[in-house]
Amino acid sequence: MSKAVSIAKEQVSAVIEAAMKKAMAAGMLPESELPAFTVERPADRSHGDFATNAAMASARAFRMAPPKIAAAIMENLDLNGTYFVKAETAGPGFMNFFLGSAFYSDVLTEVLTKDSAYGRSDYGNHRKVMVEFVSANPTGPMHMGNARGGALGDCLASVLDAAGYDVWREFYVNDAGNQLDKFGLSLSIRYQQLFAENPPELPEDSYHGEDILDLAKEYAKEHGDELMHVTEEERRKALVGFGLPKNIAKMKADMEKYRVHYDRWFLESDLHKDGEVMAVVDYLRDRGLTYEKDGAVWYKATEFGGEKDEVLVRANGNPTYFTADIAYHKNKFDRGFDLLIDIWGSDHHGHVARMKG
Repeated sequence: MSKAVSIAKEQVSAVIEAAMKKAMAAGMLPESELPAFTVERPADRSHGDFATNAAMASARAFRMAPPKIAAAIMENLDLNGTYFVKAETAGPGFMNFFLGSAFYSDVLTEVLTKDSAYGRSDYGNHRKVMVEFVSANPTGPMHMGNARGGALGDCLASVLDAAGYDVWREFYVNDAGNQLDKFGLSLSIRYQQLFAENPPELPEDSYHGEDILDLAKEYAKEHGDELMHVTEEERRKALVGFGLPKNIAKMKADMEKYRVHYDRWFLESDLHKDGEVMAVVDYLRDRGLTYEKDGAVWYKATEFGGEKDEVLVRANGNPTYFTADIAYHKNKFDRGFDLLIDIWGSDHHGHVARMKG
């Protein structure tokens, strides 16, 4: 809260209490202990810059109708030496106060004096908050939905920072799992199409964007047809190793242009390398939150508001995207954050309930 606003509220309380005491001394109000009342800023500024319910809050103490109490207060009200130039009564006993130029002069002085610190508070008491936002799939270029997430996440993080929270901005890079397998397959086929007489066709569910072809051409320009003489696994690994860092670098450059700066770009692959993904399955199993069916490990999502139970580990032994997400959120809490905020796209609405569970 602005210092001038705090002073103004204190002034309203002080002049009301002084007027009540003066009115009691003059016999206009009966002797009584001063009641508690509120001072607030009305939504409609035509009703005044500050308003108080002092007259209505005093009705029981003074055993008088609020309008009469308000009239007695007004008759004994002294605004000299305050920010206010006038006061009026309204309705059933509200009292409205109107600010003069001295208030605005002090506000402007405070703005100029505090500069970028103006408006900041310690409301958050340095609680650690992580805002994870955008977290776009690194297998292709970002889009307008990611821009929306960037604006929302960065603005929210800035507001929290101004409110006294210890804010951390994070981008989660999905560089593991099915989408990366699809990325490798798509790059491999596009690369083969540049050299083979009878190249394979892109499957319907692979990536068909021009960016995939551009990466394949870029690799071919630098390394020629060398990957035509290796196994499919080696070819995909080489192409992913070439293309993924370029896509991530492009994402970072795009966010920098957008003036969004992250404290960390967190790689999903690190969770797998460190064993945190499978460890979280054991963590849930130890708490009786899983069961096995059809060779897979399932999470009891329905016990926590989910529409259906969710697979954590497929029958082939591979963890699902959801499992990695659980491990990532546990990792966040393990790093000591008090509050986690995820900015997700509308296509993730079904993921919210089970993630909260």
